[in-house]
Amino acid sequence: MINLFQAMQAFVKVADAGSFAQAAEQLSVSTSVITRHVSSLEKHLGIRLLQRTTRKVVLTEAGADYADGCRVVLAELEEVESRATTTSKEVAGDLRIVALGSFSLFRLTPLFAEYQAKFPHVNLRVTLTEKRVDLLEGGFDVGIVTEHMIRSESLVARRLINSHVVPVAAAAYLAEAGYPATPADLTRHRVIAASLDASPQTWVFGNRHDGDGSNNGSHGSEESITLDASFTVNSMIMQKQATLGAMGIALLPLEMVSDELRAGTLVQILGEYTVLNGDVAVSLVYPSREFVPRKIREFIDLAVGYFK
Repeated sequence: MINLFQAMQAFVKVADAGSFAQAAEQLSVSTSVITRHVSSLEKHLGIRLLQRTTRKVVLTEAGADYADGCRVVLAELEEVESRATTTSKEVAGDLRIVALGSFSLFRLTPLFAEYQAKFPHVNLRVTLTEKRVDLLEGGFDVGIVTEHMIRSESLVARRLINSHVVPVAAAAYLAEAGYPATPADLTRHRVIAASLDASPQTWVFGNRHDGDGSNNGSHGSEESITLDASFTVNSMIMQKQATLGAMGIALLPLEMVSDELRAGTLVQILGEYTVLNGDVAVSLVYPSREFVPRKIREFIDLAVGYFK
């Protein structure tokens, strides 16, 4: 007799991942088990749910409709199970989160601690990355990432924070290389940039002063500077460490360097200018479906309130 719950779970994993092998990995079973579940489900329903090719798996029209229904059923079952296995309406199980690594280290730990204090039966499984990520293929429930890191458009995204970046350098570096007075002076300095290649970096500055010389907080005139970075890395954490090591000037989120600025180990430069094109927008993303398991919904609500 078919185990309908396991078969539906296996089918949804294949539908989301587009691969029997990836579905098997996420469920920690063999590929043959996944194949058997899906075949049993198709026989039970009397319809073909998937079209199999040598390179990928594609949902049939009936399969796509059935997958949507399965997701609703499985989400409801998960919430029912969560309520049934706790005595005080607490949630339980694993919550899989993928997060921007450099952002996580200085902002997310208190959020995670607060969530587990509230729901001690939930195990947080956190993956940190600086790369683009597919939430569904990776088997994640929630992502706390920048917009450019998302590979799927079928997700709900809620903006958590827009972190303003500032140009900073180590006091030791400035003592040796001097202070740039204008953005154009940066071309004579070593620059640390967030990039995976050696392509030139364009930093756009706005002058805080208007035409009469007063400072009214507006951007005023804009100035774009193209720079050849002497050091590029795909991690803001490494950018910060390189800057502290007097390797050059970098654009870093103000929140990430506030302690060092107060201590004087890092110095903010070009104070009369504001950076217009480097802000880091971090969003909370999760699969777009009507029924969200309670452990995910509770985390979403807590995260949104935490960053208000």
